[in-house]
Amino acid sequence: MKTAVIICSVGRPQVLHGTVLALSRQTVLPMAIIVSPCEACNVLPETLRLPGVTIVEGEKGLTKQRNAGLSETPSAAEYVLFLDDDAELAPNYLASMERLFDMRADVAAASAHIVIDGLQEGYLLTREEAIAAIAGHPLDPRIESAEGISGCNIFVRREIAEKVRFDERLPLSGWLEDFDFSIRSRPHGKVVWNLETCVAHLGMQRASRECGFQVGYAHIANAYYLWQKGVISSFGKLVTAFWLPTLRRTFLGLLRRRFSRNSVWRTAFDHPGRLAGNAQALLDVARHRLKPERLLDFV
Repeated sequence: MKTAVIICSVGRPQVLHGTVLALSRQTVLPMAIIVSPCEACNVLPETLRLPGVTIVEGEKGLTKQRNAGLSETPSAAEYVLFLDDDAELAPNYLASMERLFDMRADVAAASAHIVIDGLQEGYLLTREEAIAAIAGHPLDPRIESAEGISGCNIFVRREIAEKVRFDERLPLSGWLEDFDFSIRSRPHGKVVWNLETCVAHLGMQRASRECGFQVGYAHIANAYYLWQKGVISSFGKLVTAFWLPTLRRTFLGLLRRRFSRNSVWRTAFDHPGRLAGNAQALLDVARHRLKPERLLDFV
């Protein structure tokens, strides 16, 4: 046992409990499971009674909660897995990641292939659907270089995580925190996809109607901030690789919303709200007042 797992959560204790239970299905067990909520009431008492589970309360916000959990990681841990509270791992996940990092000293951070994602599907996957998708996915004993890995499962060497940490200026859900962490990890080693294992993301955020304004504002503001600090290499890349795809998805979502008969899909995504958030953020660019923390003014 070499890995400490850090799971952040806000307001969904039942889903969190299922994810912690799922870790018992790993062929190699974690040495510690650190649950990092913003309030203890976000964790069921039965979750805290599970073997190896400890709780660390932190200020609300994904990046702050992850850093709070990292600060309480056991000194004996060689690796850290930052795991979303609505993720299901393939049973070989920890075994595969530990083997990769033991054999490849040049690898700094990795994510597994995401076999299915409720965020993309537009509805909340059940745990059973996630397990079935993982069981049916053929695994590939290769790794691939990545510019940015997935925030739902970031496996990293503990000493590198301590040096890099998550940027706490990215508020609430911390949009692009995974890209930022990936880029800043690259001076310490390779950032890769490990295709020998996989993960399913339930997409709990879609269980109820999203706050589209906050999502849309963060899509513009967080990317702008990462360009300002040099994580996004140029203004041209900011526009073409981040802003334009975001605006395109928003407008396509509005069109699909207008003509879709899928009531589940219409409930899951608030594209009018996203457009309003996009527009407000771009207006703040013109006024020279755009910063990620400004999102909190609209909460």
